[in-house]
Amino acid sequence: MNAWVMRDRDLNLKLWERLLDHRITAHEAVVGLALRMRIMCPLGQVDRGEVVRAPQVMMSQEAFDNWLAEFAEQSVPATTWLSTPVKRELNFVQDYFVTLHTNLSGVPSEHFAKVGSFVRQDFIDLSSRLEKTAFEFFKREARELRLNDLAEHHKYPREETDGRLQRTVLLSKWKEIRALIQSGQAST
Repeated sequence: MNAWVMRDRDLNLKLWERLLDHRITAHEAVVGLALRMRIMCPLGQVDRGEVVRAPQVMMSQEAFDNWLAEFAEQSVPATTWLSTPVKRELNFVQDYFVTLHTNLSGVPSEHFAKVGSFVRQDFIDLSSRLEKTAFEFFKREARELRLNDLAEHHKYPREETDGRLQRTVLLSKWKEIRALIQSGQAST
């Protein structure tokens, strides 16, 4: 009887170890995406004493399209294993990218870096919040032997998503960004 209890306990521990490995790997992938969002490239200009920079993933339409593919490729397989708060934040970032992609449809590739310099702070804010939320998993949930409730809603309520998107530089200053694109001037 004692041997059976020990085998059962060992089996449970091995199972939880594998599940935890999946969860840790998924959260590490999210941290990697967040860090990648913060890689900035100088645009060769200075504005108000600061070097004008844009996210590396916004240097051209091709770079942005490649980033969207990479983001989806790495985030979609991870979502099953992510904590609900990280899933929500990841989905919000994805909503931001869809909004950005939609707003940039028809914009020539040579203007992407310019737009990137304008929305640079969005990338910093979104990636910081995504990284912070993923690290909360390591601080609070990683040692808990429980799985997420897959029935729990994986997105923020629509009103919260819309409100947060409206507060981004992209949407709050879209008219200025559009004018910047149309004028061809580089400014941040």
